[in-house]
Amino acid sequence: MPERSADGRAVSRRNFVRVAGTASAIGLAGCQGNSGDESDDTETTETTGTSGSSSGDTLTLGAIHPLSGDAAEMGARFQNVVGAGVQAVNEGADLGPLAGSEGEGLQGQGGMQVEVLWRDHQGSSDVARTEAESLILDDGADILMGCYFSGPTEVVGQVAEREGVPHVCGTAIGEGLTERGLDWFWQVPPHTGVKGESMLNFASDMNEQHDAGLERVAIIHQDGTFGTEVANSMVSVVEESDFVQAPETISYSAQSVSSLSSQIRQIEQADADIIVHAANVRDALIMLNDMRTEDYYPKMMLTPGSAYLDPSVLEESVSEYVFSGSDFSNDMYNIHPPMGDYNDYSQQVSGTPFDGSSIYAWGEFFTAIAAANQAESTSSEDLQASLNDMSLDPYVAGLPYGVEFDDNGYNTEAFSFVVQADEGELETVWPFEQAQDDAMTYPIPSWSER
Repeated sequence: MPERSADGRAVSRRNFVRVAGTASAIGLAGCQGNSGDESDDTETTETTGTSGSSSGDTLTLGAIHPLSGDAAEMGARFQNVVGAGVQAVNEGADLGPLAGSEGEGLQGQGGMQVEVLWRDHQGSSDVARTEAESLILDDGADILMGCYFSGPTEVVGQVAEREGVPHVCGTAIGEGLTERGLDWFWQVPPHTGVKGESMLNFASDMNEQHDAGLERVAIIHQDGTFGTEVANSMVSVVEESDFVQAPETISYSAQSVSSLSSQIRQIEQADADIIVHAANVRDALIMLNDMRTEDYYPKMMLTPGSAYLDPSVLEESVSEYVFSGSDFSNDMYNIHPPMGDYNDYSQQVSGTPFDGSSIYAWGEFFTAIAAANQAESTSSEDLQASLNDMSLDPYVAGLPYGVEFDDNGYNTEAFSFVVQADEGELETVWPFEQAQDDAMTYPIPSWSER
């Protein structure tokens, strides 16, 4: 068993020396991503409201996310919206129920300031493990956040478990993440199983109310942890529904794929009505462009979100009319006005509005803030207790739903609705009663009709 500090955290010799001696200074830094090319250099930035050093007067959050390569733009948006969140906490903001925004600093911790230390896992689980260890043992992070990709999220959760430090995950949606028997891991957003159920409930309602004729579901996915988890969840959901899967599940390597035309022809030959595609940004665009080249489109593209909610995909015309499970839409502010206030604040402070990815980072950050603000202290054990006992109303954690974790650390209040891409934005189409008039386009126009 590792030695424990007075606050209950597992301590290595390196951490003991750092705490006993002087902490390294952390200067005020902006919210910047790197050039976007993958390299061996790890992106390291800080988002702080005041300059100074990591100490008992500061809550230190370690954020491990993709900040380079294909995900560089998304990582920069994460940093920007969270940077706005840090300012809301440290300087105070008129944002109603939002946790920690009622005064300067964390009022539940005597005005304690907040800082976020950013690390780039580069899409690598090994890099994520190293960065998690460094954040805890060298930088004294009180809470870890991240990691968007399921593989890095898994290993960071293992490090947090070993060291006895909370890991708040608001950006990865793998269903299996909370099924590992961990005591220091909490998942905020709806996981792939919940999304899958919402997606097929939508398809069932389309059959009942719009005579859509949907029956056969094709499942295609990149073969990484995320894609595999989505596929497994969707297979289970389909098996428990009135739909049938056809053809058998199709997988491919996201790193090496250059064309999906053969897979598309396989789906077309199986006469699938719905395509469920779990993809990264690059292969999502390959899929859509190849469907256009093949002059093929199913009755419905119905995705679990992720890449299909990313602005870099939505800005391409081939993404028009795609349906996705989501907990963000550009018209959600009509249904959830506080979310509009938060979006306006983020855009004013950082220049970055919410999107289908960055809203997860916002919710991840404010779930951690709510836990710290309500905890007896910022010791690891008190933060753990605060998360286990958490019961937040909608909007408190910066999300349209509440936050309350079950015994496995999954947020039972999380829900997913269905959106459709419309001229670069996402419009709510289901539940039908929450949709704006004429928001949905169906049947989907053929390529030649667009």
